[in-house]
Amino acid sequence: MNQGQISERRRLDVSTTGELGRANAATVLSCVLTEGPLARAEIAERVGLTRATVTRVSNRLLELGLLSEEPPRRDAPGRPMVPLAFHGGNRVTLAVHLGALESRVGVVDLRGRVLAESRDTYSGTDPAAILGVVAGRVRDAIVQESGRSRILGVGVSLGGWVDADAGEVVRFDPLGWEGVPLAAELRERTGLFVRADQMVRGLALAEKSFGAARDTSDFLELWTGNIVGAAVVLNGDVRQAPGGASGILTHFPVRGGWGRRCECGRLGCLAANLTDSAVVAEAVRRGLLAPGADFRALMRAATAGDRGVQAFTGELAHMAGEAAAAMADLINPRALVVAGLITTAPGYLDDFRAALWARTELGTGMEVRASAFGDLAPTIASASVVLDRYLQDPLAHER
Repeated sequence: MNQGQISERRRLDVSTTGELGRANAATVLSCVLTEGPLARAEIAERVGLTRATVTRVSNRLLELGLLSEEPPRRDAPGRPMVPLAFHGGNRVTLAVHLGALESRVGVVDLRGRVLAESRDTYSGTDPAAILGVVAGRVRDAIVQESGRSRILGVGVSLGGWVDADAGEVVRFDPLGWEGVPLAAELRERTGLFVRADQMVRGLALAEKSFGAARDTSDFLELWTGNIVGAAVVLNGDVRQAPGGASGILTHFPVRGGWGRRCECGRLGCLAANLTDSAVVAEAVRRGLLAPGADFRALMRAATAGDRGVQAFTGELAHMAGEAAAAMADLINPRALVVAGLITTAPGYLDDFRAALWARTELGTGMEVRASAFGDLAPTIASASVVLDRYLQDPLAHER
């Protein structure tokens, strides 16, 4: 566990013994989650706490069912070491993702595993109607989990501009939403604690806890799907910016492109070239897809070995890699995590890396990684909006 991650887990005010104990509990739990199973002595060495402190804290986490003991192992002469593993007990988070075309409601455990998920295609864009459907799904999940799980809350995400502190959708262009009090509406309809945030920021929270960025506290997350967006993680903190505006890439300029004019009236905007709808439109124009086909049809063709489609996805990767180079040079992250269904196309990551490294001043020292979550990324991202807050201070939430 690196020092940045340790610092990130100690954001609590540790001015009292109780608060220090809570911070230590978060540190130990996070260490076992990202690196376990580990013996108590190994945890103490990694996080810089005394063995006595680790023993005291881990015993409390064992009592709560957040950790469990593995069978003893004997790596050296002397007493056998008893590894501690992350357990999580019966705690789950309900996840709500509002996409451009559909909503998702899922049940996610403390390991970031999706236990159940439902999806509903929109019949309109009215916020009240969409949230009514979502709230019904959440209530169904509450009933299903009753008696077997403890629900920590509802994490909500979407790909637009979200003010997390206010729980408000400032703007979400695909649905035409502006100023929607998302968290308050769902809290009133479900009776549960609700926290809302931008989807790519939620995804970055998931990557650093149980995904592709568990070993680093400095990385850049890039998402390409029905929206394009980014999340900046520095010293373990996901950048929010005033009003939650960080990470919007809609009008980020790119070279090349298909000559498609953006809704803002300009050429060369990232969203007009790399979003799923823009990609499908260009694939249809080139004759690579039949009219009416969707993005998944493009992915199936790429996976099946269609050379024309594979060459096309290579162009997409090159464009995305060049755009990422400009972002990476500005931020200088240790790693860059790329996510979205397009990134799973054969050869995409290789082409992305080649374009990135050809344009960046950082050379090949920055590692490019694929997201760990695949098509479940939006649901896991939504859950992480709540899960991350729990993992930062588990003892406070347990009270």
